[in-house]
Amino acid sequence: MKIRDIDSFEIGQTAEDSITITPQLVAAFSDFTGDDNPLHIDSAFADRTRFKRPVAHGLSYAAAFSRLIGTKLPGPGALWVSQNFRFVRPVFIGDALTLSVTVIAVSKSARMLTLDCRVRDQHGQEVLTGTGEISLIETEEPRVAKKQDKRRVALVVGGSRGIGAAVARRLDRDGFQVALTYGTSRDDAEWVAKGLSRGVAVQADAATPEGAARAVEGAVSAFGAEPDTLVFCASNRDIFGAPAGGGFTPFDSHFRLQVGGLHALVTHCLDSMKENGFGNIVGIGTAAAEGSPPANMAPYLVGKAALAIYVRCLAIEYGHYGIRANLVAPGIIETSLIATVPDRQRKVLAKQNPLRRLGQPADVANVVSFLVSDDSAYITGEVIRVTGGA
Repeated sequence: MKIRDIDSFEIGQTAEDSITITPQLVAAFSDFTGDDNPLHIDSAFADRTRFKRPVAHGLSYAAAFSRLIGTKLPGPGALWVSQNFRFVRPVFIGDALTLSVTVIAVSKSARMLTLDCRVRDQHGQEVLTGTGEISLIETEEPRVAKKQDKRRVALVVGGSRGIGAAVARRLDRDGFQVALTYGTSRDDAEWVAKGLSRGVAVQADAATPEGAARAVEGAVSAFGAEPDTLVFCASNRDIFGAPAGGGFTPFDSHFRLQVGGLHALVTHCLDSMKENGFGNIVGIGTAAAEGSPPANMAPYLVGKAALAIYVRCLAIEYGHYGIRANLVAPGIIETSLIATVPDRQRKVLAKQNPLRRLGQPADVANVVSFLVSDDSAYITGEVIRVTGGA
């Protein structure tokens, strides 16, 4: 049964139900509750009272509001929170009662209805009045992904080298169809794509909406479907810069790539992810953006920090559609970004690491693989550090 949305209720809505008081009803209520008050079940006793016949238990018919509330107004998902009753007139065996509820207040924020509750007998006389508060419980409908019988499509932004290339290869092993983007490294990207069982390289400027559209269109052209998995590995090659003393251009460049690029991609893929009832978004940040930052890397770190909070915003906003978003924050990884670091310094860095080595691109790719798999189905909005314990 489908629960009605709280917005569908308004003051004045009403519903009715009926019940006839029978000897069987009175007896069953007495047996169930243990209320064997002779006023209700002993005709001889009742005859000596002013009523001259047994009086029905008040709650034997008031309880019928549960059926009215649970099946009609508000219906399925109704949780009876509070109730008061005033029994105006006695009710006897043979009386035919009409129960009614009318909405007198709606709290959309609390998902609560206040109902006026009344019972009238066959003569139109009120025998009961009261007020009830009802909470409308929310449920999540089962999500049935429409594409689960097909190979999933992943778009790896910045997949021509380093971490991005390792991610593309790992997702290919996991059974994904992989589209990887590149800016200027065409040969590298095509070499990676050729090594995949089913992959394609797409030239696209990841920092622009036009580039995002081109990347998505490349995946659709190759695989016939929009990506359900986005892995954003893109990064500017120039990661160095002072926090002040120069122009803002370096900051703007990193921010536009990290946040603007992912924003454009998600915008293009959001509708199809919603329709399918699932989606995975993984950003590649950096552990250096946490704690005490390294010197002379301010523009890069600010861009990556912005990416981290943006990913968390995506997780909060779109989780109820089955879309998950997480961030992987690597430490020092053996990529071209540290190619100029002298061997001696690299050995020192490795010895300072609890695992006594520097990270490999595959270490990051393995975590990405986990985050886009069903094994992490209850993980979203998280930062997973891949630092070897550093």
